[in-house]
Amino acid sequence: MAHATGQQPLQSSALPFAPVALTATGRQRAAAQDPLKPFGRHFARTVDMFVLPVIVIQAGMEYDLERSPDEYTPEQHRNFRSWETLLRMIPNLAAMLVDPNAAQPVTRVGAALLSGSNAARSDDTRSIKIAIVEWLSSELAAAGVVLHPKDKTQRGFGNPVTGRLLCPIELNYDDDNIRKLLETHQATIGGIPVNGSHWPKFAFDEHQYNPQLPWLSFLRGRLLLSAFRHIFLSPSSATRDDTVNENRGTRAGNAAIHGMTKVTPGSIIYCATQVHFALSSTAVFNKNNKNNNTITFQRSLVEYFENPSLAAPVAELLDWWNRCVFFVCFRVLPHDYSRY
Repeated sequence: MAHATGQQPLQSSALPFAPVALTATGRQRAAAQDPLKPFGRHFARTVDMFVLPVIVIQAGMEYDLERSPDEYTPEQHRNFRSWETLLRMIPNLAAMLVDPNAAQPVTRVGAALLSGSNAARSDDTRSIKIAIVEWLSSELAAAGVVLHPKDKTQRGFGNPVTGRLLCPIELNYDDDNIRKLLETHQATIGGIPVNGSHWPKFAFDEHQYNPQLPWLSFLRGRLLLSAFRHIFLSPSSATRDDTVNENRGTRAGNAAIHGMTKVTPGSIIYCATQVHFALSSTAVFNKNNKNNNTITFQRSLVEYFENPSLAAPVAELLDWWNRCVFFVCFRVLPHDYSRY
């Protein structure tokens, strides 16, 4: 078509959109991933699954080591530890954040990490929800219960399998009265309504549970190990024999991709929280919902790992996990539990 006098044809740079890259088959080529996004995924899985990365960055940059530690809140200390982990995790992060040629580097880096964090949590929530049905196949068959992998309405306390696993370890789920109270959200322990801070049976190795020394089996449940292997090693390793050091996956797992050779408190909390949500009937994973038992459960685990008086049991717990999933022993000396 002829152009009007003095009018030039439109150049590609003048178009309101960028050219679309296509593959050899004519499909639109996927946009390049921000290199920080994988770090955001790993941060959520191993450090803190809910904190906003930009909050961690700001807290770290503002933290003054010359001030007394007493001047900071537990949350500020936690964010600073997360900041130190980020610095070790991401090469040149400190330089990125003060780059004079970058526009709002703190905001941009925080947004990229958040995108990865959200993606990891969403992907794992979806996959664990489906996988846990397979992990519970024998229990479901014994109870005569059929559970749809993608439907959560039939889970929770009303289901004899998921209900038993969610039941606080102090309560007897086989008691009809207790089971009815749990189903109607009227159960209490010590006058306090049952909530996520009352640790559920699935978090314990019930075969080793001792009500006088609960730490000996706490966070050693079979489903927790399956979830960790599923997320960090490979889905096919989730139900492997604990006595065999093998990984049947053909692709590198998240642990291998990030050079992860030992568990972290955050990774155990992450897996336990994902299992809790998968067993529950709650449809939405909303961290801002204070009545969500899964969120309460996650926060109670954070407090457990940060409790100075439990440092020795926590060290033994981490050593146990490393033996189970990475077949590494850091030789933590046995601790005298008699004073707990």
